[in-house]
Amino acid sequence: MTGTLELEAPKTRMLAGLLAELGLENVLILIEAYDEKLHLASRNLVGVDVLPVASLDPLSLARYPKVLATVGALRMLEERLA
Repeated sequence: MTGTLELEAPKTRMLAGLLAELGLENVLILIEAYDEKLHLASRNLVGVDVLPVASLDPLSLARYPKVLATVGALRMLEERLA
């Protein structure tokens, strides 16, 4: 879980560095809403997918051994499942 996940620019290297710092390789990144910078930065990373809460489905969760979610995304998910 992370407070926010924002990139200065849509650079794959930036996102790869952040994930390396966190020790994450094969991961689903769960965010509140579509973020073009994150989408563009993640599309060239194998084993990394970025989804907004509205697009989350059980198959996506089962496909990845780890999930990195923002606090806002977790709150939205809690509301959705309540």
